[in-house]
Amino acid sequence: MKHFLWFCILLTALVRSGWAASEPVAYFDAGNPIKYDGTKFYLAWSAHPQDIYYLQEYLPKGETLERYTQMFTVSVIFWDRTPEATVRAKVAELERRRETDKVCRYLVAENPDKPGEYILEFIVSDGRDGVLDCVEVDIHYYRQVVIDGKKASLLCFYSRRAYGDDILPFMKTIPERRNGWYEGMTRLGMVPRFPK
Repeated sequence: MKHFLWFCILLTALVRSGWAASEPVAYFDAGNPIKYDGTKFYLAWSAHPQDIYYLQEYLPKGETLERYTQMFTVSVIFWDRTPEATVRAKVAELERRRETDKVCRYLVAENPDKPGEYILEFIVSDGRDGVLDCVEVDIHYYRQVVIDGKKASLLCFYSRRAYGDDILPFMKTIPERRNGWYEGMTRLGMVPRFPK
């Protein structure tokens, strides 16, 4: 299981490239639309690459998977791994990324009202020859839930991107947006429902 999550992310990226044009399957009900940070997100893509792993991505109307500015994702993995262990694995991945991505930074916080639930905020970038093409901020919220009597890791995450000349103005707004992003995640209280 050590590298399972990384494998799923890689597999998901490969599968998405081939399925982007098809209608998404709603493997579970998490709401459609999902309302977050004043925006409505509609199911745009989904995958079920392993028996225990489900992923659904949601976009605002008018956005595309290829070049979005906002996306909301819900993933469910049926296993006993704790949110804390999952966060540690993601932080280790980000530490490796920092070796080549000078923009990469992250913050981790445990929900004081619900111990055992974690928020991980991180920023990553993409570019070439010292010029940034894209900056992405992700807000991950990790919880352990019980679905149909089975333990599962639930990850809800919000992704916000800026491109080209919009990058610097966007980065300046991150501190003032942070509290709203965090509060929005902790208020969701989402538990996906799977069809019987």
